[in-house]
Amino acid sequence: MKHHQITDDLRDQAMFYAAGALTEEERTAFARHLADDQCDVCMAEVRDFEAAAQSLALGLPPQTPSPSVRQRLISQAETQAGAASERAGLPGRTDIVQRDKKRSSIFAWAGWLTAAASLAAMVALLNLNVSLRQEMASLNSRVIELEAQMGEQQTRLASLTSPRIRVINLAGQGTTPGARARIFWDEDARRWWFYAQDLPQAPSDRSYQLWFVPTEGNPVSAQVFNTTAQGSVYVEIQVPPGVTMLKAAAVTDEPAGGRPQPTGGFVLLGEL
Repeated sequence: MKHHQITDDLRDQAMFYAAGALTEEERTAFARHLADDQCDVCMAEVRDFEAAAQSLALGLPPQTPSPSVRQRLISQAETQAGAASERAGLPGRTDIVQRDKKRSSIFAWAGWLTAAASLAAMVALLNLNVSLRQEMASLNSRVIELEAQMGEQQTRLASLTSPRIRVINLAGQGTTPGARARIFWDEDARRWWFYAQDLPQAPSDRSYQLWFVPTEGNPVSAQVFNTTAQGSVYVEIQVPPGVTMLKAAAVTDEPAGGRPQPTGGFVLLGEL
């Protein structure tokens, strides 16, 4: 049966298979699964572990295998050692044979310890491989994001430097004499790009409100906003169809959420 995603149990089986640590029955069953079921998920794990085993010469620092892997190695080592000890105790054996069996027991333990070290190194290499893949995917996503932002900035720069753009400067007023702002007005597209700097952030119960000031009639609200902690803000505003002849742009200090008509003092003002 093919698997659609890797699990901890499948990963352990692939690791044991690549390290030659499965029993003969388990190895045969897993090999049949890879060959007959054509399971790409398990095959990819085996290939990763085999690649990790081939890279052990890199000398990575020792790593601790997972609890399930460690327990399995210990159990198999104990089984091998127990079998060797029983054989060493059979009646009629000479001291030389007993010493050979003890030596075999030691070699069995050494073999399983070597397997454990190999598996630990394989785990380390696989984890490093996974980590590098994740980091690469994250970097690729970041590159795509930055490319999109760069494209937006290039489009905006092209718009702002177009000959049809009209620039309006706004100066600080009243309690904010150091504030300054600029409006880039695309009259054909009926769009404002509004930038402000050095305008102190409004308290939570207050808002700044940008106004279209027509040559006749009352001001029309363009945008309610607040600045960052650094005193800056950028907003794009679509000029409504009813707003035509303008004589000025202004920003006032209003109660939170803004008001239909200006009630507060001017903080920025610029003539059009």
